[in-house]
Amino acid sequence: MSSSTRVAVVTGAGRGIGAATASALAEAGFAVVLAARSREQVERQSADLTTRGRQARGVVCDVTSEASVQALAREADKLGPVAVLVNNAGAAGSMPLARTSLEEWNRLIAVNATGAFLCTRAFLPGMLERKWGRVVNLASTAGLTGAKYLAAYTAAKHALVGLTRSTAAEVAGTGVTANAVCPGFVDTEMTAETVARIVAKTGRSSEEALAAALASAGQTRLISAGEVAAAVVSLAADAATHPPNGEALVLDGRDSMSGRFATVNPEELGAPRGWSNGMLAQTGGRILFIAGQTARDGSGKVPPADFVVQFDRALGNVLAVLGAAGGRAADIGRFTIYVTDVAAYRASLKPLGEAYRRRMGTHYPAMALVEVSSLVDPNAVVEIEATAVVG
Repeated sequence: MSSSTRVAVVTGAGRGIGAATASALAEAGFAVVLAARSREQVERQSADLTTRGRQARGVVCDVTSEASVQALAREADKLGPVAVLVNNAGAAGSMPLARTSLEEWNRLIAVNATGAFLCTRAFLPGMLERKWGRVVNLASTAGLTGAKYLAAYTAAKHALVGLTRSTAAEVAGTGVTANAVCPGFVDTEMTAETVARIVAKTGRSSEEALAAALASAGQTRLISAGEVAAAVVSLAADAATHPPNGEALVLDGRDSMSGRFATVNPEELGAPRGWSNGMLAQTGGRILFIAGQTARDGSGKVPPADFVVQFDRALGNVLAVLGAAGGRAADIGRFTIYVTDVAAYRASLKPLGEAYRRRMGTHYPAMALVEVSSLVDPNAVVEIEATAVVG
């Protein structure tokens, strides 16, 4: 699919993360449909993109309305086949569970989860027919854990992560993927509204209220809308082999190692250089051992290829097993890499590092390198096994 004909639909695109994501996708070469309930907002954002020479269209849409989503699909089709859907529309709210009304519960479930369901159902068949597509859902770190006074919001975002993983399982192997981005507090109007509520309830200053909100999420800083947009674009990319599927990518402003794992590194061993001497699981979860994966393809065979290509494919297969178990790259605590030629491995460190970072980002589990005389498949030159803690 050429970049000139790719169409991306972004809901909740009138402001904040949605507007930043639409802009980033436009810069990446997509024709963008910006959807939101506010006509003024989406027309302003789409006009800005058009002025910059990008192809964009603003469409008024209420994602909680089936008829409105169907109308959005018809409008989007006028630009061309939709290749990327970003379910960003959302709403937040906080109050004690006992004071949460049924109306508020239903509102947050509808906007955050039902809307994504309706949009995915509308656009997924076309992606499957064309054998290529990307669904990216904007969830939250609240969709992976629990917090006080956020019962309805947390339940809605958990539902969205569950929808993501079920969709991913359904489309596996079709050329279509479904992933979620889970940011913490982002520098947007929604966060400003949260801070204002804390100020109103507690009498704290805005700075104190923001610090309290960040501390409750284990953050040291706000995430920028641009960081979230970049993560979405990375998941929407036309990766040549083994694109992520079923991932819940966490953005909390911290090194990906610092959430689930802590580095264990005695001083006498020196500083870790791109790996850790030990990784300690900080939270509960299921231990998943991923048996050795080679660069095998759908036929079950390993096609002849150079060391870097085989490494990339093998790592992709490891992540596919992890994703099927509901995990993500940052859940891996240990790799064991078996190679038939250590010299070839060392000679390829730079391209191997590039392949690794495409898959794993900045997460470096404990690693062991083992040289073997041969592997089961005669064409295999590398095999990777891993241990993960899946929450």
